[in-house]
Amino acid sequence: MKKILGVDIGGTDIKLGIVTQEGELVEKGTIPTMAEEGARQAAVRVAAWLEENRAGHQVKSSGIDCAGLIDGTKGYLYYSPNLPGWKDTDLRAMFAGELGLPVTVDNDVNCAAWGEFVLGAGRGTRNFVCLTLGTGIGGGVIADGRLYRGWQGMAGEVGHQVIDSSGPQCVCGTRGCLEAMANASSIVSRARAAIAAGTGSLLEDGDGLTAKDIATAAADGDKVALDALAGAGQALGTGLANIVHLFNPEVIAVGGGVAGAGELILGPARESMRGQLMDDILASVKVVQAELGNTASLVGASMLALDTTD
Repeated sequence: MKKILGVDIGGTDIKLGIVTQEGELVEKGTIPTMAEEGARQAAVRVAAWLEENRAGHQVKSSGIDCAGLIDGTKGYLYYSPNLPGWKDTDLRAMFAGELGLPVTVDNDVNCAAWGEFVLGAGRGTRNFVCLTLGTGIGGGVIADGRLYRGWQGMAGEVGHQVIDSSGPQCVCGTRGCLEAMANASSIVSRARAAIAAGTGSLLEDGDGLTAKDIATAAADGDKVALDALAGAGQALGTGLANIVHLFNPEVIAVGGGVAGAGELILGPARESMRGQLMDDILASVKVVQAELGNTASLVGASMLALDTTD
């Protein structure tokens, strides 16, 4: 049975897995990224891990993902916020040389979208969009059964659509991006503002307050928490309406840590989206939670490698 090495490169750790054609993780592990040592040394450590764990597995190719601006057709990393010093790096050539395998490289959310399309919330569709909500907001687009990368491989940056030009500044430098309006930090900011205004809450303002804390309080009926999630959900709904108008998907799956709030954020998002669609026919799109959890990118990178190098 053909197997694939999945490599999910984060700023701190690299998640690794040997994945079957059916998407089953049969071996998994984690090694430190040590990004300051450079991409080639990371590739050397990945190759060493594979050598230690490949016994009994016929690994035929590798799928690699990381956050950032990547041309997946070339396997070229232009920039990653998590990997300083890796700018303008031919990751495919570098990892292929160390692993001795055909290698596919793509953006982490593109890979998560492909994983969900093949094995998760997008199964059975032909037109599908996957969003990840967390510290940032990313997206991957499947159009007519194929990953849509765009001209330079950078399509799907849905978090940087401007939905309120007078809104808060985003890390990209623009004001009012969806990411700045609906990410984890925005939820915390909404809750803190309400607490500072004197609204009673189960939450305690402070540096340790997280979106997860807010989701927990919202599940207990806390008004500040519920309003913070609803506000982010309404902003998310504007972004979803734009996505529907642009891509007309059958299903939009929402994953990432913030999506763990479930219907507390997705409910307001659907309501907001439906109110902004140009016709009711478009409202038949399903907005659901993603299914693969924190293995989506690694498994998706593996499935993308299987599809690309088969």
